[in-house]
Amino acid sequence: MQPAFDIYVRRRTWIQALDPRVKLLFVLVATALLFIWPWTWMAVAMALVCTGLLWAARVPWSQIGRVWRAMGILAAMVLVLTAVFGGEGGAVLLQLGPVAVTTGSMAQGLLLAARLVALALVFAFWLFTTDQSAMVRGFVALRMPYEWGLTLALALRYLPIFASLYGQVRDAQQARGLDLAQGGLWGRLRSLQPVLIAMIITALRNSEHLGWALEARALGARDVRRTVFRPLHMAWTDWLAAAVLAGALLVASLLRVL
Repeated sequence: MQPAFDIYVRRRTWIQALDPRVKLLFVLVATALLFIWPWTWMAVAMALVCTGLLWAARVPWSQIGRVWRAMGILAAMVLVLTAVFGGEGGAVLLQLGPVAVTTGSMAQGLLLAARLVALALVFAFWLFTTDQSAMVRGFVALRMPYEWGLTLALALRYLPIFASLYGQVRDAQQARGLDLAQGGLWGRLRSLQPVLIAMIITALRNSEHLGWALEARALGARDVRRTVFRPLHMAWTDWLAAAVLAGALLVASLLRVL
């Protein structure tokens, strides 16, 4: 695989060195905190914390910015739609016929938009700082069947591959004179036909090669004891990080109840 297609950012930092189970625990705790405290400031704080962790892991700012830009557009759509059609109470801020934007619907829209960005950054932190092979070993160490963990890791691994492949095929077809902006919606969909055909052929070839590779590694064989080159071991830093995360979740839950 070419490095440009890999989600994982290979750096020698303490974050990449953490056990994958600890980083998965961070994802679960961060997600739980976002729903235990349904406040906009909590979602904003979580997004800033994840951005800081990505910076500490030396993830390129261009890669972090792509996540912010992609989720910013979606968050803006969620904010507008919720503010217009949320139907929450409160003072009316804007009235356009039967549609009214209230303080309640605006607050709900801000919460949903901020929570969406925060969740995306939480999972981006997990994907950018955890190797796919380490993910599989982490899932297996958590008593998940090996095939399930491998399937999830392969799905996460091939998503950026096909996204980059789509961009390459589209650019190549446009260089050959393909106009993707011609006509209306139906015309644009029909103009994508050469790109989709090339994508399907490439996906079939990759699936065949992947099947051969998995068969050579005895995937699905019964009574097979698998070994790994680097088995997982929880260091004291991993136990400390796990204790901090568990303590944060416990304190947040108690404060929410009280």
